[in-house]
Amino acid sequence: MIRWYRSITIFLALLPLAATADNPEIVIVKSSDNSYFDQSIETLINEVDRAARFKVVSTEEFADLDSAAQARLFVALGLPAARAVEAAARNATSFNAYLTYEQYLELEPANQVGVLLDQPLYRYLAFCRILLAMDSVGTIVEQAVDLDRRETRVLKDLDFSFNQYRVDENNKLLPVLRRLLQQNDALLMLPRKAIFNRQTLKGVLLTSYRFRKPAISYSPAHVKAGALASIYSSPDDIGRHLAALINRRLRQPESRLPAYEFARFYTIATNTRVARALELELPDERELRARMELIEP
Repeated sequence: MIRWYRSITIFLALLPLAATADNPEIVIVKSSDNSYFDQSIETLINEVDRAARFKVVSTEEFADLDSAAQARLFVALGLPAARAVEAAARNATSFNAYLTYEQYLELEPANQVGVLLDQPLYRYLAFCRILLAMDSVGTIVEQAVDLDRRETRVLKDLDFSFNQYRVDENNKLLPVLRRLLQQNDALLMLPRKAIFNRQTLKGVLLTSYRFRKPAISYSPAHVKAGALASIYSSPDDIGRHLAALINRRLRQPESRLPAYEFARFYTIATNTRVARALELELPDERELRARMELIEP
């Protein structure tokens, strides 16, 4: 059954109001039913301008939705939803969330705004440095990343080294990981599905633990599995980010939108058990956030 939402009350959202420039209809398409999507939707609706009117559907419901063509703004949660909107409403603006940068690249860029799960690289780097006052961190990639001015400046300002190690047919993951851990203070796990996934996670974390070097990740699930810490976007963070973009679009319909944005808001998770085992002292989160804010633009 299709569910309707409005930022004032659900009851008012049930009224058959037409979508107009003053009262635009926003269709939210969910790839599946889960609590993460629902929390993002709740936060989004609470923070979007009160004139907005929402309709929430699954990808299956969206395919049969006659009124979809009338909407000018869509929110897609997850890659299947983004593909469904891309196919059915190519001329409408779509904010596509719960995507990594790798997944975003699988979509056509026209009218598609990616709200990425990835933190900007400078934030990952600052988090590693400030969390443990380490001197260097290494990550594993398939293709080395060129650093931009902000990332280079953060490394210089924090007196910090960032080293990249490539995996390929001749350089397998665990041997590369062992070399990284010998040469750096910690492992930084970036969202690279081919490298860090369900099949490799256990081996990566066990190897890190044996070297007594912490793993810092993009995923809170990795923290539960044995990584020391993670900086990531929670469902509330994603909802806030989407709301900010939607408010901008509603207030300035002709404003130019970016092709994608890295996560604006973030949450921190730590594993105190791992910290104790590695004899590491973690800073207070308020202090950590205060220092992190100094490097934000």
